[in-house]
Amino acid sequence: MSLFKSSLPAGFLFPYRHPKAKGLVEGTLYGLGSLFRGVGAALDELGSMVQGPQGSIKDHVQPNLAFAPVQRKPDVPATAGQVVPAPPAAARTLKIKEVVVPNKHSTAFVAANANVLGNVRLGAGSSVWYGAVLRGDVNGIEVGANSNIQDNAIVHVSKYSMDGTARPTVIGNNVTIGHAATVHACTIEDNCLVGMGATVLDGATVKSGSIVAAGAVVPPNTTIPSGQVWAGSPAKFLRNLEPEEASFIGKSATCYAELSAIHKFEQSKTFEEQFTESCIIKDRAALADPSNSVHQMWEYDSQTALVARAKR
Repeated sequence: MSLFKSSLPAGFLFPYRHPKAKGLVEGTLYGLGSLFRGVGAALDELGSMVQGPQGSIKDHVQPNLAFAPVQRKPDVPATAGQVVPAPPAAARTLKIKEVVVPNKHSTAFVAANANVLGNVRLGAGSSVWYGAVLRGDVNGIEVGANSNIQDNAIVHVSKYSMDGTARPTVIGNNVTIGHAATVHACTIEDNCLVGMGATVLDGATVKSGSIVAAGAVVPPNTTIPSGQVWAGSPAKFLRNLEPEEASFIGKSATCYAELSAIHKFEQSKTFEEQFTESCIIKDRAALADPSNSVHQMWEYDSQTALVARAKR
């Protein structure tokens, strides 16, 4: 996108954000549209009630599970998520009174195809990337500030275990959980890194400032002391952390926190914004092409780089 920056007018802003409604006419139309959409949703709910359990609920679009509730179970404390009344349709058809929804800080990022379910809390600046699953159904999952759960990683909990202990999963601040890692009913303290494809099992504790190497399998109830690198299957002490490795853990957390803000912005765009942006990119490419004489006959809007009027 920066390829064409030199050919654009000074002060050009990108990405383009669709402007809010301004003026009496636009504001009125926007308000009417919101009213009609609200009435339509209410009529749909009324129709579902009239039809009963066998109604058209099956025809609805499947919900986005990137951030979804689970049924509250009386024997599972909601330590991380928030207990709320079940939606009317769920209460009516599934006989559910309460659900547990994840608690997400306003600055946290959850990718559109990730799954964050139930009794989960995400701290400030944390991020859950594409294909990752955090399933807080039978216990709680805590993720601290500036921590990242990378693509296809799995975080789960336990309600029962061989020693009879129910265990949540606690992930501290500035923690990196690498791609396709599995973290199950364990504790990862602050400033740790769990490498790609690694597995940390029930009851294990990774003390602050430690690294679990890629592909390692940390057995149940194992404690990894601070400042160490463990590797292998089963994982064993490899060596102490080098200074540059300790520095990298912090850089990894900061980098992913900054990157998640960009992805969060992109995923927040409306259809109109995405469509306008695609038009901008096409016209920007044409503007940058010196052989395209047609585009030299027009004047362009300084904000969007779209054709405004013919040159006179």
